[in-house]
Amino acid sequence: MRIHTVDILSVTILMIITTTGIAEDTIDRVRVKEGVFREAIEINDEDTYISDSDTEEVCERLSANPNHCPCLSTNTSIICCNLDSHSPLPPGLCDSYHCSATQITLLNCHLHSTVLSKQFILSTGICQSSLRTLRLRNCSLSDTTFGQGLEGLRVLDLRGNQVAAIMEPQIAGLESIYLSGNNWPCIDPNKEKRLRSKSNLNFGEQMSWLLDDYWQERWIDQKLTFCNLDVQLHIAANEVVQKHSVESFLQFTKKTSSTCPDLCDCEVAEETIKFNLEDMTGYKVNVVCTDLGLTSLPLRLPPDTIYLDMANNKILSLDLMASLNPDYKNIERLILTNNSLKSLQGLENSWLQRNGPVLLDVRDNFIEQLDTSALEPMLSKASINRESNYFFAGNPWSCNCQTIKTIQEFLEKYSSLIMDTEHMHCSERECSVLHLDYKEMCTKDHDHMIWVIMVEAILLVVIMLKLTWDCVRYRRTGHLPWVARHLCWSVPGLSRSRWTPQLPVICAQLEHVSSSEGGLEPNIEVAKGSSGYITSSGRSSHSSKTTPLRTHPGGKESSVVRFL
Repeated sequence: MRIHTVDILSVTILMIITTTGIAEDTIDRVRVKEGVFREAIEINDEDTYISDSDTEEVCERLSANPNHCPCLSTNTSIICCNLDSHSPLPPGLCDSYHCSATQITLLNCHLHSTVLSKQFILSTGICQSSLRTLRLRNCSLSDTTFGQGLEGLRVLDLRGNQVAAIMEPQIAGLESIYLSGNNWPCIDPNKEKRLRSKSNLNFGEQMSWLLDDYWQERWIDQKLTFCNLDVQLHIAANEVVQKHSVESFLQFTKKTSSTCPDLCDCEVAEETIKFNLEDMTGYKVNVVCTDLGLTSLPLRLPPDTIYLDMANNKILSLDLMASLNPDYKNIERLILTNNSLKSLQGLENSWLQRNGPVLLDVRDNFIEQLDTSALEPMLSKASINRESNYFFAGNPWSCNCQTIKTIQEFLEKYSSLIMDTEHMHCSERECSVLHLDYKEMCTKDHDHMIWVIMVEAILLVVIMLKLTWDCVRYRRTGHLPWVARHLCWSVPGLSRSRWTPQLPVICAQLEHVSSSEGGLEPNIEVAKGSSGYITSSGRSSHSSKTTPLRTHPGGKESSVVRFL
């Protein structure tokens, strides 16, 4: 038959009354009533609790005489108040050794880095071999270890305390452990953590032993054991936050730690606000892998990773982000400062491009081409969020006439998102990309075209002058241009007879005319026709007798016609 705390207190108070004279109204307050402590924790009907104010008053009475042992006992129970690990009980102060007592209750104790072992139990005046139940109420516990000589302990009740992570109890025969009603610091903003993190995962890692099958069977009130998060979350959120189970947080920690990249820190993100008792979708993860000398992005990331910091490494490419890699699906902030990136290839067809991250920082890399086609969809979606920030400075940007105009228009369009446009400089010249004079740069780059145009213009003038000169010369002397005179020469492999029937005769006459030195030959008659043409024929008074006339086919006389 279990002896409840109220029985212990009743006997204890009766003993105290005889020596200290506690008023009866105090006794009435100490007697436990239904629901006094139930506002803080939920309990089984068989358990009884006292309020903080009542335990404080009782313990003050017990410790009124520093020369007395702070523990009082009945036949089967012992109650101790105000035990402090930094001020252990003097030897011999509680040497009663009640070997019949089977349970002990510690009130208002401070047990930091304490081992509750055989020696500790003996100092309270009880034989550890008979101990079966150990209760702690309104105590402060951190780095506390239970075990080492308490093989007979069957029930460990730690409800209603101020606690941090506790070590796994080393008690082989333990049958039940109670942990509800405590301020379990699942998320502790006061602990050491990275920038933009709400809390590290140290608590979950230190308490992970509760997920073992052995403890799952013995953890009696796991469905009633909740995380009591930091004050800001209590003020800002609803009741769901206050009742987020410790078991769920431990499951989240286990899943996150198992997928956290080697050498990296995985922590709870600042964006962790709302929680759900059924799943872990409320927890967001920050992954920090800075100053590790890594050459590639992590192959895997924990689920719901929204922040990835890869600054000060040697990352060469973003290819792992391409093809909608599911590990990068929820990334909202990506920091790649001071790496070895040479391009933004990999952002296209990535979740970042689809979702539009709130933060993208690629400063101080070796990127030359600003891929506006890959960045345009990303920044277009990110422009909806006023907190979005993008950083591109510190890269050797290439400024050429083919891309500079597009880049400048892009930077001007998203100047409210890109925070360092004024510090983006061209690698070819000491000038800001945004303020580079496009007309001046591109005109200088094409100065050689001016010379081409000038040469073409000069050639055109020369041709026109030569044409004019040939026309004037032809009108004055009748001489054809050099080109025209040589058009009648035979084409290699083609005889003149295969040309037009008239062309050989005309060419022959032209050759005969051009071979004369001082004018027309004597046997050629020259006459001016009524239409202004000069004609010449082969008839003369002398030639008719000695030289036959040249005739064309059909019997016509040959002649040369020149246009005046």
